Amino acid sequence: MSDTASARLRVLFVSANESAPWGPSETNWALAAAHWLGQGAEIHASVKGWDEVPGELADLERAGVIVHRRWDLPPYDSRPVHELPWSERRTSTLEQIRPDFVVVSQGDNYEGLGWMEECARRGYPYVAYSNSAAEYEWSPDDVAERLANAYRGARASFFVSESNRELTERQVGAPIANARVVRCHVKVDYDAAPPWPDDDTPVRLACLARLDPNSKGHDVVFDVLAQPKWRQRPVTLSLYGAGEYEGVLRALSERLGLDSVEFAGYAKDIETVWRSHHALVLCSRAEGLPTVIIEAMLCGRPVIVSDVAGNAELLQDNETGFVAAAPVAACLDEAMERAWQRRTEWRAIGQRAAASVRAQMPRDPIALLVAQLSELAA
Repeated sequence: MSDTASARLRVLFVSANESAPWGPSETNWALAAAHWLGQGAEIHASVKGWDEVPGELADLERAGVIVHRRWDLPPYDSRPVHELPWSERRTSTLEQIRPDFVVVSQGDNYEGLGWMEECARRGYPYVAYSNSAAEYEWSPDDVAERLANAYRGARASFFVSESNRELTERQVGAPIANARVVRCHVKVDYDAAPPWPDDDTPVRLACLARLDPNSKGHDVVFDVLAQPKWRQRPVTLSLYGAGEYEGVLRALSERLGLDSVEFAGYAKDIETVWRSHHALVLCSRAEGLPTVIIEAMLCGRPVIVSDVAGNAELLQDNETGFVAAAPVAACLDEAMERAWQRRTEWRAIGQRAAASVRAQMPRDPIALLVAQLSELAA
């Protein structure tokens, strides 16, 4: 595509997220929007309206992205999340903007269904971008058939892990021939090399994830650490993150008497976390491919994860990390026990992890994503 054609291109990024003002699923579309804007395209974004304006969204507006807010009031916002917002049925953002190309960003693999159908109905070319998928969230037959048709009608369907792609095909009951797997932006330098902690006692584990046990499985980690053998070992766990389940997780930790667990708050500087911690533990129940895994590996730290979604796609079990067969206490305990028995090797395992992840991760995944989007838009 020439620079002139790119400058004329009008692109709409739709954030199908309706659950919070901002979330992990917003990061990649926002960065892609800013990157494409810098190349001269006219960029619009449709987001749900909130009283709170996230800093990332404010930054996009200051940069020149035209933001369209959807304001839905009860009872209209009680619709199923996969349906088109009521505000769009009253006044169509698509018809206001008349975009050349639409990127429908979904937190889960079904949230953008109404938007994809509306693009198809009105004749606007679109792609789907899915950030996560859950094995416990299946759609009824009619919705699954609509999803299959919506993915089929996209110019491409992007997934952040191969496992998410495979699970989505199972859940919609059809292959997704236009599927592509892309990598996400990470919050550490590609060449990050924080020094190994000076003191190996106690063993300091870190869990970097929003405080949501539904998807992140904090309770499973707690159950393992509550076992007598783990209580007797010099192990601590730092929980980095925030969320609306912090109170109940604190209560559970206190109920189990887990003096080794620390609620460390939101971590802005990920590399600093790894200067004082030895390994990542993440027992997810639903995921895409968590950037915290990539970040820990780039920083030379071994990871202990559940075999859910893309968690283990970049790992070799027992070589660059440790994989629990399922997000349940018995499986996580087994993986953590293997790791514990080899704790004197963790530094070497982390070094192998760093080399391995750099062989699998591009230096600038957002630039590669925008290059693919540009080609599809043409």
